[in-house]
Amino acid sequence: MQIMLPIGLVAIAWAGYSVITGKGYYKGCPPGGYDRESDPFSFWIPTIIIFAMGAFAVLVSFGLIPLHPRQ
Repeated sequence: MQIMLPIGLVAIAWAGYSVITGKGYYKGCPPGGYDRESDPFSFWIPTIIIFAMGAFAVLVSFGLIPLHPRQ
C-alpha cells in the first residue's frame, strides 16, 4: 500500500494542472491537448475521473477506505 499515496498525489496534481492551464493532455488527445473552451466534454470527463482515482488512492493509503486482504 506504500505506492498508493504517491500515485494518488500525482493523479490529483495532474488533474489540478489540467484545470489551471485549461488544457487536458490525455492518451489519444490531439496535438496541444483538449481545450476546456472548445471541447469541454473531452476535457472535463477525463479530468474528473483522474481526480476521483487520485482521491480514492489517497483515501486507501490512509486506511479510510479498507480493501479486502489478499488470500
